[in-house]
Amino acid sequence: MIIKIDRNGNVTNETVDEKEIYNNNLFNKEMVVFLLNDENQVLLQKRSSNKKFYPNMWSLCTGHIEKMESPIYAAKREMKEELGINIKLKNIIPFAIFDESNIHKIYFFYTRCNLKINEFVIQKEELSEVMWFDIDKVIDMIKNHSKQIVHKENRINLFKKLKDIY
Repeated sequence: MIIKIDRNGNVTNETVDEKEIYNNNLFNKEMVVFLLNDENQVLLQKRSSNKKFYPNMWSLCTGHIEKMESPIYAAKREMKEELGINIKLKNIIPFAIFDESNIHKIYFFYTRCNLKINEFVIQKEELSEVMWFDIDKVIDMIKNHSKQIVHKENRINLFKKLKDIY
């Protein structure tokens, strides 16, 4: 169940199923985590072919914030569920907050992770694979409107800022 928020971004007492959120354009909160390694690469996840939205496309670690859950705890939970990694809260750094289309609020975080691809334990219902990408390559994919990646041009500045961090 996902927390529903009102048009002002305030949490309501309602929770709804994820499908209802998308089918009815309801307001909700979401989090996104940029996992970065020491080679200035970002981890992307290939969404499972059974996903209703953006199947078989590359994306960052993303998820909905559940009822009574803070954005940072949602980030920690999603990384554990989808990637099998346990990142300490102090290492999950708030990065940006977006209010998009008056439909949902997105909390962005980044963290450091130097695992090799075969060390991730991916959630097969959600993902088919993970891969480290050079940040510039991701930016180029977005600029070229690649059908392989979920993210659009409004995310390019976030990727560019990450290059400056590391």
